[in-house]
Amino acid sequence: MLRYCENCKKEFEFSPLAVSGKDPIFCPECGNEIDKKSRWPAEEDRAMAEKNEEGMGKAVEWLFRFCYLFYLILGILGVIGFVTGAYGLLFFATFLSVAAYILQFATGTVVFTSGVIFLPAGAIAGFLLFGGIAGACLGIHIVFLIRHVVRDIVYALIIKLIRMGADS
Repeated sequence: MLRYCENCKKEFEFSPLAVSGKDPIFCPECGNEIDKKSRWPAEEDRAMAEKNEEGMGKAVEWLFRFCYLFYLILGILGVIGFVTGAYGLLFFATFLSVAAYILQFATGTVVFTSGVIFLPAGAIAGFLLFGGIAGACLGIHIVFLIRHVVRDIVYALIIKLIRMGADS
């Protein structure tokens, strides 16, 4: 294992047992004690850069996962709000999901384009079946939940087809 002597400004090869053992390791040239975790400064910079890149990658992964689950989470909260009678939660979740959908639609980034038809239809069906504004909000959340389940099924089928193609 390579370890760096800060006194000589050089790297030296040591056995893994010497580095992991209890006894200190010493520089073969100057005799100075070498820290067992010492690395060439460029390697430390590279390791720090890799750590930063990994952190940014995890942040982007979290953001994408949140975006993927956004309507599912709000849909579940809306249904819970309706079932428990917490209409404040239901209306808040409905406001967030509809506002986000309208924002996505206005910016041209909406993926669920058929939601223009299904969301009002779900609201009307919920209003007629459950009565009132709370029923309409529930209908909107049910549409988002159904859409999320269908999307997951389609993605699972696509992944299965890709794996079948890769295996053959």
